Amino acid sequence: MSKIKSQFESGKFKSAFIPYFTLGDPNYNDSIEFGKTILDNGADILELGIPFSDPVADGPVIQRAVARSLKNVFSFDEIFRVTKAIHDHKPETPLVYLTYFNPIYHCGISKFLDRAKDSGIVGLVIPDLPFDTAESETLFRELKNRDMDLIHLVTPASEKKRIQALSKTSSGFIYYVTSFGVTGERREFSVDLKERIKFLKDTIRLPICAGFGISTPDQANQISQFADGIIIGSAIQRIIEDNGAERSKAVLALADYISKIRASIS
Repeated sequence: MSKIKSQFESGKFKSAFIPYFTLGDPNYNDSIEFGKTILDNGADILELGIPFSDPVADGPVIQRAVARSLKNVFSFDEIFRVTKAIHDHKPETPLVYLTYFNPIYHCGISKFLDRAKDSGIVGLVIPDLPFDTAESETLFRELKNRDMDLIHLVTPASEKKRIQALSKTSSGFIYYVTSFGVTGERREFSVDLKERIKFLKDTIRLPICAGFGISTPDQANQISQFADGIIIGSAIQRIIEDNGAERSKAVLALADYISKIRASIS
């Protein structure tokens, strides 16, 4: 059983809190402290973003975070070093990479997966990798051999046939994109969000975690009533953007925000 599946079946929560932030913003050592803080204040699973020059699924807040991160010298050695430091702080909490396929391909699939697992990663979210490709099938097989998960995204535009087919190469959980467009904070969500998530639960038989646009405790509470998990990225990244020049200030702001979101989720 994968670590993510074990986490969802542990009974520790009704709805998981899955925060996200970009590694290397504003630098890699600060990322370690941010990761530790997020883990200490309520993350059930933590998504770590690998900076990439063309983050097509991300909105302006995360795009700026990626740009700041890439001002540092990028290296996989740094990515894996920081990841392991975060993992070692709280090894019972699953860590997931959100990345694009190009960095994985550039590193080499087997090498990347082996080093990622050694660093504490138990799953991958790859927004630009369609499920019905040879690369996706290869990744799913290689991840399964390592007891790791391939987490696919489903959007409001995804057709039933594609959703049913997608389940063959999905594990861990499904990342449900709550609205059209890129990542970013939103005020409202589609009126049929609850029905869409119920349909996914009945169709795919995996935990359904909602992301894109969620930022406030009230929103998290509302959506946690019917989603298996809440994913928040841009709001967290904005805290780092606003406070990142002073690490201690950013840590305090992150601790306050993460604890409030966790408390709001039923």
